[in-house]
Amino acid sequence: MAFKRALVVDDSNTARQSLARLLADYDMEVAFADSGEAALEFLHRELVDVIFMDHTMPGMDGLEAVSAIKSNPRTATIPVMMYTTKEGEVYVSQARALGAVGVLPKKFHPNVLFEMLQKLGLVTDRRTGEASSPEPSPRRRISDVADEVDAEYDRRALGVSVQTLMERILEEQHLKLRSDILSSQRRFAREVAEEILAQQSPADPARQSLPAGPAPRRHGALVTGLALAVMALTVFGWQMTAQRDAALLEAARLGAATRSELDALSQRNAGLSSALQDASQAAGHRLDAGLAAVQWALNDPAMIPPGALPFGDDAARRLTALAGHLRRLGFSGTVRVTAALAPFCLVADPTGTLEPAPPERSTGDCDVFAHPMADSATPESLQTVGFATLMEELDGDPDLRLELATEALAPGDGPFPGAGAADAGEWNRLAAMASRLTFTLEPRLPDSVPAPALAETSRP
Repeated sequence: MAFKRALVVDDSNTARQSLARLLADYDMEVAFADSGEAALEFLHRELVDVIFMDHTMPGMDGLEAVSAIKSNPRTATIPVMMYTTKEGEVYVSQARALGAVGVLPKKFHPNVLFEMLQKLGLVTDRRTGEASSPEPSPRRRISDVADEVDAEYDRRALGVSVQTLMERILEEQHLKLRSDILSSQRRFAREVAEEILAQQSPADPARQSLPAGPAPRRHGALVTGLALAVMALTVFGWQMTAQRDAALLEAARLGAATRSELDALSQRNAGLSSALQDASQAAGHRLDAGLAAVQWALNDPAMIPPGALPFGDDAARRLTALAGHLRRLGFSGTVRVTAALAPFCLVADPTGTLEPAPPERSTGDCDVFAHPMADSATPESLQTVGFATLMEELDGDPDLRLELATEALAPGDGPFPGAGAADAGEWNRLAAMASRLTFTLEPRLPDSVPAPALAETSRP
């Protein structure tokens, strides 16, 4: 950021040089003045980005010099920091009431100077990291209904997978059953054959005592054994077939039950989808109406007093109260604060300084139509220390994102009469009414729900 000039006002050369060395570390060019009168004379010739003002000096003291600087439209927007050994809440309040942004003690840690310059927007902290991802809100929102629909589809997919798994298991059991039947038949036949062969063994005494003629009887026993084996295998195969048929019937019953359940889930999902759409539309309408009412309440009295910084302590109090209400409502999104700066009728004095024209003068005699603070570089230079502190606190909030903006109004943008149709007093009264803050709330909704279009509401 291109803020490079600072003015140090102190009657002590040691104090001036000490502060100048610290400011030089931030690439700032430093000018000096040893009294309040010398500071005012310097500011008539040149402008700076920040002023460090001592309190106790010969002639005009620091608070008197601050009052003179803030009463001049040409220098009123320059932030002034009291640089003094005086301290205490009473003195700090007195300094801020006259226009100073704060008090910097002469014995301070260098980090204190850095933080003050950062809040004024004069330096950038490159160590600042990205904000952490916002954690999900524990409150039940519209996205919870969408999760229920996803769960129903998961159960539907589970039903299909169960049916497929049952069919695969039954097929595997059928193949295993056939293999077991064949193995049992082979084993039974082998046992019968071994038993018959054992009866025909030469070592058998019964065989040795038999005459040579009874061979037909032995063949008859073999045929009988084989017939019994075939009968046993047939009965066993019939039992296995019956078990297989029963298993197939059970699988068909389970498949029919699964299809019926899937049809019921499909109908329920259709009802949930319709309910989700209705709930989304109703929630959008309620949120639109509620936020529009909040914006109207905020913007109705939000005028910027003449000569005050737009983002001042009053705006900080409004923003603090608004953040508390939005947290209790579960709001998540962006709060945009816009300072509308209306053009005043200004004339130049003999020194070239612009100031509001006398009330009785015609608007045709105005030298320029502009707001004294409209040329400030950024919104950061138009805020008090208190507002900058609040900005830093809200920066860590995962649900609220704060944006600042300025808008310089042209004579044709506000409720102003044409040039020469009114006197300067009426023109400047209307400019003071048009210079105001506008608060706009932009909610962050789930991707599946379209965000409601909220119009800015700022009553004139």
